[in-house]
Amino acid sequence: MEIGILRRILKRAKRWHFVEDEISRLPERRDIGRALQAEEKLRLLKLAQSRPEWETAYLASMLALNTTMRGGEVRQLRWRDIDFLDRSLVIKRSKTRAGERLIPLNANAYIAILRLRERAQGLFGTELQPDWYIFPSGEGYTKPDPTKPMQGWRSAWRSMTRVINCPHCGELQPPAKTCANEECGEDISKVRSSLAGLRFHDLRHHAITELLSRRQAIERSCQLQDTCRSEC
Repeated sequence: MEIGILRRILKRAKRWHFVEDEISRLPERRDIGRALQAEEKLRLLKLAQSRPEWETAYLASMLALNTTMRGGEVRQLRWRDIDFLDRSLVIKRSKTRAGERLIPLNANAYIAILRLRERAQGLFGTELQPDWYIFPSGEGYTKPDPTKPMQGWRSAWRSMTRVINCPHCGELQPPAKTCANEECGEDISKVRSSLAGLRFHDLRHHAITELLSRRQAIERSCQLQDTCRSEC
């Protein structure tokens, strides 16, 4: 991107041709964040709650959708970062300095935190240490370690976003050539989930998009009220 700016400046000054052959340009990323449609968001949350092995991905998704946190920020959360009295959390380590921030917890995010606390108490006892990670390493195995953060929920996320419903019998299953239901056996080779290709990071983009939409709606409402007052 920086080379692109310099290229435009030099082209305007008619000097780019002097160095054009000596500079190798790196490919620019064209992918942008994806905001979910209302039905896609509903499907994602329903699917995530449908199987116990997807619970971690579900709770992480709830936090991302309601706080704008990145996946790395979610994994690095510790219990000391949560203020249960003020219903807020603090991001102390982020991708950028601007990412270090205090985030108020809405009802959905707070419920997710309470579920995570209940689950941690079941795994490690009632006394949770402030330095313990909310998403502990090795979770789902025999000995989860709360002193280390979870590496991620990639397998669960991939399965959750690729799974499909057979259009004939409705059975939930991974993509395949034929339906897993032996009584059905229909061709489902062309059936594709609307969530296929969705990245966890897209949830942050969706959350920010929702916040901007709400802000714009509030601003329009305020403008209409001001116009009404002036005309009345």
